Amino acid sequence: MNPSVSSTGAYVLGHSDPEVQRLENQARFIGDLTEEVLRRAGLASGMRVLDLGCGTGDVSFLAASLVGPDGSVSGIDQAPGVIDQARERAQQAGLGNVRFDVASVADFELTEPFDAIIGRLILLHLPDPAATLRRLADRAGAGTLFVFHEMDMSTARSVPESPLCAQGTRWIRETFKRAGVETDMGSKLFSTFRRAGLPGPQMLLSARFEGGPDSFAYQYLAEVLRTLLPLAERFGVASADAIGIDTLAARLRDEIVALDGVIQPPAFIGAWARVA
Repeated sequence: MNPSVSSTGAYVLGHSDPEVQRLENQARFIGDLTEEVLRRAGLASGMRVLDLGCGTGDVSFLAASLVGPDGSVSGIDQAPGVIDQARERAQQAGLGNVRFDVASVADFELTEPFDAIIGRLILLHLPDPAATLRRLADRAGAGTLFVFHEMDMSTARSVPESPLCAQGTRWIRETFKRAGVETDMGSKLFSTFRRAGLPGPQMLLSARFEGGPDSFAYQYLAEVLRTLLPLAERFGVASADAIGIDTLAARLRDEIVALDGVIQPPAFIGAWARVA
């Protein structure tokens, strides 16, 4: 996959082993936020769920825990290697009601009924997320639940302001923007649902606030920049020397701790609505 072309629906961060591991680390960090959105949206026992852009399966597994053995979850992703890992994880967990298939979200066509269609951090990578949701909503039956969890990168901050945190988040946002990613997709979920012909969704914003020397938040920011580094250099956003990726997490931790401050990674916004 060309990691710099989001306009075709490609995942700009690629699917290297370190990136897959980063996504699993991220899933543990924000999993409870996503679970809260899925619960509030109405995922329940016995439902059939489609997870768009499932990666190695973390959101699919969350959904499976909510729908139980009487329900089922189907995850799709366009990266065969990632799907292989998702299948292996499902097998190791003994989840017989979860399956994974290779398919592109941007042009996926429904061929079976689902009670809910969900996704996390997928719409920001699509060239026309409203068109994708509209196509799915047109084929889904009345009452089908749509639930998506996206972030607003512009909300990332530290209090008091850490110069290194501010610089790091600027590097991340600017690199994503130049790669064609919608950096504040969360705030655009309402209008995206409406343009897709769905009702105006219910929405929930949540965020982590982290302080002290042991928070994962410092590594979280550094891991994103590590994966983005080749793009940041290609786009002229920042050089490897300026970023100093190998010591970034430690320097960020030391700066926040010295300020006796907190760091807020990007806030997540969940949105859900049912097909009328």
